[in-house]
Amino acid sequence: MLASPGQPRLRRMQGLERHGDIAGWRLAAAGLFVMLLLQTSATQADDGIEVRSASTLLQGGVWYLDANIDYTLNETVREALDSGLVLDIELTIRLEERRRILWDPVFAELRQRYELQFHALTERYILRNLNSGEQSTYGSLSAALAEVGTVRSLPIIDDALLDRGQAYRVSIRAVVDIKQLGGPLALISLLWNDWRISSDTVRWRLAR
Repeated sequence: MLASPGQPRLRRMQGLERHGDIAGWRLAAAGLFVMLLLQTSATQADDGIEVRSASTLLQGGVWYLDANIDYTLNETVREALDSGLVLDIELTIRLEERRRILWDPVFAELRQRYELQFHALTERYILRNLNSGEQSTYGSLSAALAEVGTVRSLPIIDDALLDRGQAYRVSIRAVVDIKQLGGPLALISLLWNDWRISSDTVRWRLAR
């Protein structure tokens, strides 16, 4: 007899649970929609990479690269970085050999790769050199981008590997991409899958 009044209450509670589940999914969908809007605005915003200067120098039988590169990130990308996304930064350096009329772009290649992320606990930006394993931290994003954009005395090739009398030229190109992550950030990083900025390819003759 006591169970009979409780049955409608149970049905009402189950209805509330279902309503809560639906509301939760609607909230999640709304959040995804907002992130899509942010991602769309980011792809249309002003950001980019500019190689301001680049040169090579022969010293001690080794060719070294100096370059100054400006990395500009829009506010939406900065906020995404501060929210946990990781930036992949890659500088591709190629040595091209003259073959009669055409240049061979695969004579030698070096890729300098970095990861940049924000550490929320310390409120500092962590820059990792994936080639050397070195890691450094910075109090501001501008300082971290200035560091990765300042290339000094980077060894690219031994002069003994180059043929005498052969013409060579150097090309560099920088790219910034969103690193694809797992776990809770997997969906967010997937939404940024199409975001990518790159510099123009800059070329110059190797003065020998």
